[in-house]
Amino acid sequence: MGWTVKLAPLALLVAASGTTAAAPVPATAEGVRNVPGFALPLSPYLSPEAQAAMRSAVVNGDPVAKMDNATVLKELATIRKGADDWAYGEIKALRERYPVELHHETWNGVPVVRVEPRSAPADPAQRRLLIELHGGAFVFGRADSIGLLEAIPVAAMTGATVVAVEYRQGPEHRFPAASEDVAAVYRAALETRPAAHIGVFGCSAGGVLTGESLAWFAKEKLPMPAAAGLFCAGGDARYGGDSRYVAAAVTDALLPHADGSLPIMEDLYYGPVDFRDPLVSPVFSDAVLAQFPPTLFITATRAAELSNVSYTHSRLVDLGRQSDLHVWDGLGHAFHLDARLPESQQAYRVMARFFARHLDMALPGPPAE
Repeated sequence: MGWTVKLAPLALLVAASGTTAAAPVPATAEGVRNVPGFALPLSPYLSPEAQAAMRSAVVNGDPVAKMDNATVLKELATIRKGADDWAYGEIKALRERYPVELHHETWNGVPVVRVEPRSAPADPAQRRLLIELHGGAFVFGRADSIGLLEAIPVAAMTGATVVAVEYRQGPEHRFPAASEDVAAVYRAALETRPAAHIGVFGCSAGGVLTGESLAWFAKEKLPMPAAAGLFCAGGDARYGGDSRYVAAAVTDALLPHADGSLPIMEDLYYGPVDFRDPLVSPVFSDAVLAQFPPTLFITATRAAELSNVSYTHSRLVDLGRQSDLHVWDGLGHAFHLDARLPESQQAYRVMARFFARHLDMALPGPPAE
């Protein structure tokens, strides 16, 4: 789903507890339930750091969450600069915490940032590669900005090389440009190592793109990577289900229309595609899902993608695929990009153990706390 400049995972509407809820409104004949307003307290399971971050997000607000696409287009240069500037500030702190080296390269014509952890195995035969796809609603963010928010911690905590991909985005480019770029990088990776030593992951739009890339690999008859991570994203590019409505309500974002439609920022990349095309939304094709490698999903209860994620997970399990689902209570979309939170460190440990298990690699000692 579309991100915001001020860290959408924490841009949540929070109310004090203890207010009496309004009387329930009868459901319509179509089964639509009109939910009255109620007070939503912070989750009692949040760490003190996460509670403080949530409170701060409520005070600061999130103007991008309420923008329609016409406004996004007018403000896109400002949105892109704001997102990058914020990410660069976060990256400075990450590099002080995690010992990595950054290398700007081009793989098969696609710009990438190669993140090399100092904890990488000395034996080249033991080294592994993870391909990271950044978020930003397919219209903002860069490999060297938002991409590094995930790539740096994951590289340091796994000991694997992580390559953040600068894939093409809208509105300058349209689907399937991003899938083509990921496939080009993946082909370059396959020239130097087997698919069993490669994983792919991403958050938000990058998580959606991870699923789309797996579908693209299947179409191109490329060998599947050893594992994939769809973080804060599922296999439906438009998202759907209960959580889309719930998250809109608790984050004070735009609510879907009465017919369920809602233009999303990603439309500026997708254009007039069929969102049930498995190359766009692989969850709608059992034939494509049946080819997925072991897949890790990470989400939270106040995230718009929760229903989408749980449905995609259930389809993979029903098809006999390996799928892990982890849900954090009281947090929102892409919460783990704030590496200061204890919950984020938990999420990164989950990622590290998952990739270590499926790429047959040893973790470099105790993960950072």
